[in-house]
Amino acid sequence: MPREKNPQPTRQLFAKIREDVYLDAKAKSAELRVPLREFLENALISALRDEEAPSQPPAAPPSRSIWDDEYISMQSRQPIGSPIELTAEESSEILQDAIKSARNEDDAGG
Repeated sequence: MPREKNPQPTRQLFAKIREDVYLDAKAKSAELRVPLREFLENALISALRDEEAPSQPPAAPPSRSIWDDEYISMQSRQPIGSPIELTAEESSEILQDAIKSARNEDDAGG
């Protein structure tokens, strides 16, 4: 599958890093189904934002989400196709959250 052309100017980066860090990053990018280049770019952006955070006012705490549940979060990180087990209440909350997210995207998009 061809990569989308990035309209922004780019720079090629070369760095020697520890093999264990490389293998962990490669495994995580594969798990997330994201190219390693994109994973590293996002990590750099995140690190730069974290560096700027102290000068910004603290953000409001996020509302409680079904995804904050440790057990559900653990299952959501499993590879695609892995079996999951949900209670009826968890299934219902996930469905409601998905519907709410879809409505918010529709409201924002048009």
